[in-house]
Amino acid sequence: MVMTLQKGIIREGYDLGFAEGYDLGFAEGFAEGFAKGFAKGFAKGKLKARINDTLDILRNRFGNVPQYLVDALHERTDTIAMRSLIITAATCKTLDEFESEL
Repeated sequence: MVMTLQKGIIREGYDLGFAEGYDLGFAEGFAEGFAKGFAKGFAKGKLKARINDTLDILRNRFGNVPQYLVDALHERTDTIAMRSLIITAATCKTLDEFESEL
């Protein structure tokens, strides 16, 4: 009977430890995954906003923007480079000049 009681206590301790470890691991994994997903989504949104801002500036200054330039901008993946292109869009004299910076 003592042996059975000890096994029951050990099993109960194991189950409790497992449950706590699982809950802690799940919470940490969820928090880490959420943070990474949020950062990735934020970066994509920032890039998209810069592309749209660049197109808005070009359209405001030059009217219609050729589809190949629109496509070229949408292929961009570097947010920092897009910041530079926003400045170029605001200061270039022609669409050809802007295109040469792509």
